[in-house]
Parts: sequence; C-alpha cells; structure tokens
Amino acid sequence: MRKLPILKSLHLFEAVSEFPSFSRAAERLNMTTGAVSYQMRLLEDWFGRRLFVRHSSGVRLTSDGEQLKRSCASAFTMLEKGCYELRRSDGGRSVVVGCSTTFLSHGLLPRIGRFRQLYQDIDFVFETCADLDALAVGALDVLFVSGLFKRPLPVREVHVSNEMIGPVCAPAMLETIKGPAGILSIPLLHEAARLDGWNEWASAAAICLQESRHVVFDTFSLAVEAAKSGLGAAISPQILVRSSLEKGELVAPFGFAPVDRSIYMFVNGHARNMAAVKEFERWVLSEIFSQDPLSSLQVATRKIEQATLN
Repeated sequence: MRKLPILKSLHLFEAVSEFPSFSRAAERLNMTTGAVSYQMRLLEDWFGRRLFVRHSSGVRLTSDGEQLKRSCASAFTMLEKGCYELRRSDGGRSVVVGCSTTFLSHGLLPRIGRFRQLYQDIDFVFETCADLDALAVGALDVLFVSGLFKRPLPVREVHVSNEMIGPVCAPAMLETIKGPAGILSIPLLHEAARLDGWNEWASAAAICLQESRHVVFDTFSLAVEAAKSGLGAAISPQILVRSSLEKGELVAPFGFAPVDRSIYMFVNGHARNMAAVKEFERWVLSEIFSQDPLSSLQVATRKIEQATLN
C-alpha cells in the first residue's frame, strides 16, 4: 500500500496553487474559502511544512510548495495521459475532435456528412471546450485553433491554413452593391468577438469605412443569419461560409483577402497512428483546408463586374 496524501487533496492543491488567494480559488472551484483553507492545512500537516505563505492580500507558494506543484503537474499529466491511452487502446473507429462552437457549427458540421459517406464506420466525439493541454495528454485526437502562434509550435504534428476573410451577403443584395465602395450603402454586420474584421478587409480593399453603419451581434451565427436574411453584409472567414456559398444562400461579391491569422489543425502524436484519425486528417486537408476557388465566388464576382460596367 502506497503511503501518500489523499489524492483528492493533491489534486485540489494543484488547482489552488494557480490562484493568488484561497478566496479566488474557492470561487472558481465552487467551494467555500474555509473548505479550501482546511484542505490545504491538512496537506501541510501531512508534510510537516508550510506550502503557502499567508499575507494580507492572499497567499503565495513557498519553495516547498513550488516543488510539490511541479511534482503534482508531472504525476497528474503522466496519469492522465496513461488513462486516455488505455481508453483508446482498443483501436476503435472513432475520432475525438476539439474546436470552437463556431468552427464546429460552420466549418465542420455542414461538411462532415461527406466524410461519413466515405467512412460510415467512423464515429466522432466533439469537444468545444478543449485546448492544447487536452491534446497533449490524449483527451483529444485532433484540435482546431484559429489565431497566431509563436514559433516553435507546441505540437509537432500540425497543419496550417492561412485565414481568408471577406464580405458575404444574400444574392439579392448584389443589385445594391456596385463595387467595393458600394458596401458602404448597406449595414455591415459582424460579431462582437471580432470587431476589427471589417477594418482588416477594408485595409486590404483600400476603402474607408468611417461613414458606414455597423450592426454587432453576440455570435458569428447570428451575423451570418442576418446576412442570409438580407439585412446587410457580414464579414466572415472563407472556411466558415463555404457551405452557404455552395448552396447559394450567400455570395462573396469581392472574394476573400488573406489576413495575419491562421487555422491550425493539431494532431495527437499517439492518435496519428490510428487509421480513423489518419483518414480524417487526410479528408480535412482536401475538404476543409483546401483553398481552391469556389464556383459560387466566381459567379458572384462576375455579377459584380457586370453591374459595375453597367
């Protein structure tokens, strides 16, 4: 029998050590401050030494506390990784995918049916609250992230697609827009999380948006639905509206311009050896990350050119 402190206390210690005070930790962990303080005191009694220095504004780790934090991080990471490897050791035909709700709703789900037609025996588990730590320990097989990463990237197995953005609107709006500057005559729709999207595109198109009308929505989905309803033009990454463009629900009058962001697909090194993950990885590169011109974009652009000439 191993003589260790209660595992639950060590797990709680690792979480508490990330906060500047027991009260902040208690709030985030949905516990009382007294319960957190009591558990940390029990752990200190077991070790016979202080793990925290208490002061007027909160707590900080002692050198012994720092050492224990490193030991807990290493041990729990190894345990977590081993548990996930064991859970996946049956070689099942399933893929665990992590991504944002927006990317799942607009980038993957509209096209995942095509993958299922090719590989009907492969199932998916989607996690919308996931990060690189979850990928590293094996909780995920594949993770999609949009943004900027400093080199070197934290995971070796990674594919990158440069992000392209542009205005999209209902086909009926083409009669109103007579060129890039014509976008100023209709409301500009965008989500609250990306208020700079229109400015990024305007910089690439060399137009000024100072006199334009902006309508902000809580989510990307609402902005896109408003665009489909003819309420204005939404600014969108190409990868998230491909399905709507192909269906003719939206058009992209001026195509898409590159911005200083990328979409990353990280693949867990252990899972990469699984046939199901390999097949999904290949499919994403050809179906999702491919930036071949879309026929709907070409048609929309021709309509704009004709309208401008007239």
